[in-house]
Amino acid sequence: MSSSTTEVGRSGIPAQPGSAPRFYYPSPMPEIPHVPADVAAQVQAWKGTYDFFPREPGPAAQQSRGNVLAWCLGRFSTQETSKAVLHGIGCMIEWALIIDDEVLDHADAPSRRGEIIRLVGRITHVLESPGYRVTGNDNPYVVAVHDVMEQLRAECTPTQIARLTTGLRCLLTSGVHKLHLDEPTEDEYLAVRMHDIGSSVYASWIEMCGPAPIPDEEWNAPAVQALIMCTTLLVAVENDIASYHKEKTEGQTSPNFVSVLQAARGISFEQAVAAAIETRDRLMLLFLRLRERLMPSAEPPLQYLIERLGHFIVSNTEANLCAPRYNPSPAGRMALEDVVKTPACWAPSLSTTNTGPLPYPSTSWWWDHC
Repeated sequence: MSSSTTEVGRSGIPAQPGSAPRFYYPSPMPEIPHVPADVAAQVQAWKGTYDFFPREPGPAAQQSRGNVLAWCLGRFSTQETSKAVLHGIGCMIEWALIIDDEVLDHADAPSRRGEIIRLVGRITHVLESPGYRVTGNDNPYVVAVHDVMEQLRAECTPTQIARLTTGLRCLLTSGVHKLHLDEPTEDEYLAVRMHDIGSSVYASWIEMCGPAPIPDEEWNAPAVQALIMCTTLLVAVENDIASYHKEKTEGQTSPNFVSVLQAARGISFEQAVAAAIETRDRLMLLFLRLRERLMPSAEPPLQYLIERLGHFIVSNTEANLCAPRYNPSPAGRMALEDVVKTPACWAPSLSTTNTGPLPYPSTSWWWDHC
């Protein structure tokens, strides 16, 4: 998932030096997203049944809920999407964010590796066990994700569930791997980060919100998988740039692409940010080429996925600017509906025209499918 911000220490997070980084989005901005009010309320009620979710009173709870659901579900779904599917995905998003905040990216996570590995092992088993029976001894995180999976199994196909659980396994195990990364190379870091942020989880949620399941031969096509991975890594790099300072202020010790670039290349913070933005923009150029190749011959379910992956890129920028999770001070937080119509939120152009593959074995094969 996206790099986290816990309640502890939020008020002490300094502003990032200089102006906030801006990112270029080359396609027409999508419409303002919408999530049915009853679904949002039901997700909030579901959260209230578990003690591990922070208790945010009144307007703060509404603000937090509205941002998370709007930038994910609002960008992934349409008015035709099943409310039951929206509810299940909304609950899973909230669960995944708290796992990210309080387990995988918590400041004391490195000292709890054994405990975290055991928890992740149990969670992944439950994800892949449709007949799992919850007991009174199960960890509350396990109980919650079991409930969410039961919701989604009742609404989605077995193939869609298998794609989701595969993506969640990659997410969780990559989060554990990050705890053990000691001065990773750029390639080592990106290979883990593309899965740690969500891997194919986001693509699976988009497919569940779409008009119909995507056939296996289309989902597993190398060009489609390259597009999914390219999109998630693009979002991960953008998120690393936006969240660098608050991660360090919170005491997180897991690596960030900016710090990896500084260490690997011996460059300044400003140079590392510029290099990270160039990496993000080269991924954007690849995204555009892959989309151009795939869209004309794609059937409606795959067309929906390709289009909504673009919306996912927009939603990530919206979250960086609007969500309390990333912006602790209301004074510095934009209204969600203002982002897509505010040119100052976006860079006027890409930082590079280089369409060649990035020099990383983990990603270079993507360019073979343009």
